[in-house]
Amino acid sequence: MPAVSGGRPAPPRGVHACHAYRSRAEWAATVTASVREGLAQGQQIRFFADTAEPSAIASLLRSDGVDVDTLLGSGQLRVTDTHQSYLERLPFDPDLLIAGLRQACADAVAQGYPGLRVVGEMNWHLRRPPGADRLLEYELRVEAEVYADLPLTGTCLYDRRDTQSDILLAAHHIHLSPSLTHVAGVDAPLTAVPLTGSSGLRLRGDADTDTRTALTAVLDTLPRMPGSVVRLDLSGTRFFGMDAVGALVETAGTFRSQGRRLVLQWPPPSLQRVAELFPDECTVLEVAA
Repeated sequence: MPAVSGGRPAPPRGVHACHAYRSRAEWAATVTASVREGLAQGQQIRFFADTAEPSAIASLLRSDGVDVDTLLGSGQLRVTDTHQSYLERLPFDPDLLIAGLRQACADAVAQGYPGLRVVGEMNWHLRRPPGADRLLEYELRVEAEVYADLPLTGTCLYDRRDTQSDILLAAHHIHLSPSLTHVAGVDAPLTAVPLTGSSGLRLRGDADTDTRTALTAVLDTLPRMPGSVVRLDLSGTRFFGMDAVGALVETAGTFRSQGRRLVLQWPPPSLQRVAELFPDECTVLEVAA
């Protein structure tokens, strides 16, 4: 039984952070700050290493004054590599990872911890293992399907210097917890966050030439989201260019071929104008009443 709860406040239910670092020093600062925050809250901590060996993570924490050996011995801290976590089964499958996270969180609570903290290095996706194209789907779905109702705190670490990570981060809203505000984030012109209470996403920003890659990543994710009806909230979009509308039409057509519906909420005037210019092509677009 971990000696953790004794009057300490429970962590908030469901905190999901994606952190982009620009240097090894920022990476190390994020790792140590996140682990220390978890220890202060009495959480069980699982670290999924990729660019660093598990032994290097342990050495980093020791150098920061963390009693690693005691924590490893008690089971409060576990450090493994990605082949025992994200890449344990290939192809990478968000459904399996989501189920595994839910079970790991339940196990931590059953052992007496107030919650589970997971810190994961995400650089493995740059090697393009089978299923890596579903990573954005995982990041967006796990927000709605795990963090929404479980005492789980997660920190995903991305290298801001890698172009592919930049694309992923541009498409995914960056959360910064108060204790980690020193970590470099991303000012993205287009971001996506999962809806609360229904299957779907909320877009914010401009859908134009500059954000074409990010928009493509988001639209590719939508047909993989669960439910007979998936909603796309466009209330936060300022501009939807003609090419972006064309991509949206293709996505809506994919839903129709699946016997499902993609419902647009609060489309911006720019999208509505394109739909008026090309009514036949845009008949597949369904707008909420």
